[in-house]
Amino acid sequence: MKKILLPAIAVAIVVALAWPKLAPMFGDAEVSTQPQSRPAPAVRTMRLQPQPFESKLTFNGSLVADKSIDIRSELRGKVEAIHFRDGQDVEQGELIVVIEAGETAAELRSLQEQLALATTTARRLDNLFESGSVNASDRDDALSRRAVLEAEVERLQVRLAKTRIHAPFAGTLGLRQISPGDLIEPDTLITTLQTVTELNVDFSVPERYRALIEPGATLSLWVAGHNEPFSATVSAIDPRVDVSTRTLMVRATVANPERKLLPGNYARVELVSRDETALLVPSIAILQSLEAVSVFTVEDGIAVRREVETGYRDNDQVLILRGLEPGSEIITSGIQSVREGQPVTVRSPLDLG
Repeated sequence: MKKILLPAIAVAIVVALAWPKLAPMFGDAEVSTQPQSRPAPAVRTMRLQPQPFESKLTFNGSLVADKSIDIRSELRGKVEAIHFRDGQDVEQGELIVVIEAGETAAELRSLQEQLALATTTARRLDNLFESGSVNASDRDDALSRRAVLEAEVERLQVRLAKTRIHAPFAGTLGLRQISPGDLIEPDTLITTLQTVTELNVDFSVPERYRALIEPGATLSLWVAGHNEPFSATVSAIDPRVDVSTRTLMVRATVANPERKLLPGNYARVELVSRDETALLVPSIAILQSLEAVSVFTVEDGIAVRREVETGYRDNDQVLILRGLEPGSEIITSGIQSVREGQPVTVRSPLDLG
């Protein structure tokens, strides 16, 4: 019996020791329950370094006069005289048009006579009241009449002054729209007046370029009919963004002593910006979504998504305004397989400066 058991035991031991190698041959290999780790995706990167960069931004604008009004009469009346020519330059306060005022002047003289009499009467009754010769009621009636007549005289004086229309500021008059003898109404256009030796150019700027435009910045204006640009200076920036267009209005001033430019001209506005420490990334590194613009960086071997604010861009590169620092390592290739917080393998990083 012992002779039979000993060989059997020996065979069992050999089979047990060899089973891990023999099991796959019999289809009974044990299935491993240990999770298989995914290899880190391979990416290429570049390290951000400040570099000189010059960008040119173009906007659409319109030239407008710094001061501009339509001159109209405040009264209904007949035009007595016109004291200007079409396109004439005028100084502030210069007489432009006279409206007939004979009736108003006559009424004013009548009221002035009545006022003189009322003033004398009120003074006399006031003295008599002091001496007790008249009662307070008579004295008060006289004083009240004098006050009413003073107000009427003042009203007619203002009305009479409005029959003579003066230039409210120095500028250039437009075309004459009336003739002597015309009966005009308060809404009748007489002419226009505007300043033309210095103009403004108003244009809208996308909100992402706000950091590039500051008061005092120099712009170039290209206007149809002129081969050379005009220089303008940013004077003001609207503090509110238009929520419908996501833009803000900017105003610049342009000197126009030779009057080559006209209010209403269309202008192509160019802003050239030079930054000696710009941060630029390849366009392919930019991830655009409805919520934000971002890039992937590599930090301690891990992919990290960083939201950024961008400025000028072309087919090759994008200017980073905010969100990254010099020295950041940006993933430029293999982005499609990268996930937030995932380890990555960097292959041949390009240290571009």
